[in-house]
Amino acid sequence: MRLGREKKGQFIIIAALMMAIMIISISSIIYSSVTYFKTERWEEYIVLVDSLKTGTSRVVEISLANYTQTLNNTILKDRLDKWGNDVKKAYAGFGVILNYTLPSARVQAYGVSINYTRGLASTWYKNASFSAANTSVSLSLASAGLTGYNFLASAFLKETILAAKYDGSGKRLSVYLSIEEEDLIPITNLKKESFSLRAKLAGNWVAFTDFSVSRYFSSTYNMFIYEIRASATSTPSLASVTATDSRGIRVIANSTVTKI
Repeated sequence: MRLGREKKGQFIIIAALMMAIMIISISSIIYSSVTYFKTERWEEYIVLVDSLKTGTSRVVEISLANYTQTLNNTILKDRLDKWGNDVKKAYAGFGVILNYTLPSARVQAYGVSINYTRGLASTWYKNASFSAANTSVSLSLASAGLTGYNFLASAFLKETILAAKYDGSGKRLSVYLSIEEEDLIPITNLKKESFSLRAKLAGNWVAFTDFSVSRYFSSTYNMFIYEIRASATSTPSLASVTATDSRGIRVIANSTVTKI
């Protein structure tokens, strides 16, 4: 009888140990699964936020490109309204809400004074000319409990005519200029198709179709520049260069011409 009771006791202990091992194993699996899906969900939120920021920046760039072609100063507001509605519908399950504000004030940025109207601005026909767009965005994701995530979206294109010279003996007009985008980063990949050249000859503006464009690092200006050359029968008083970057953003700069 005593031996039977001992065996019965051993069986109970073994069963209890097995049960404890199973509980620990199941708990570990459940914890790992919850942690995995929680991590996966947050990674999904991070990707979504990055996509929304990239998309908003692209909307600002497209709006500025349209503005520089049409001078429609409501285009940024119209495009952002549509973008906000499209995002809300596309990500209905996430509870995405995009709110924005457009500056209508003078702001110092990129080394120039930018006078925004509805988030858009352009200063053209100067030695240093630019086109700019700017908006402040507040993003909320209801499903993630994220509210008031703020970021800026902007686009900027600056053209600076460094010098415009006319060689009387060679009958040649040469214009030296730089092109910069946001954070004054030089744009170095523009081709001839990105430029148009005009000059004021005897009081009249003349458009040049036959001109050349070269690009190189200039030791004179210590920066990357473009050089535009064209033949001219007389000395121009002014030169005007229109530049359009790969985003379709346009800017026009003018400069007096020096005879050499």
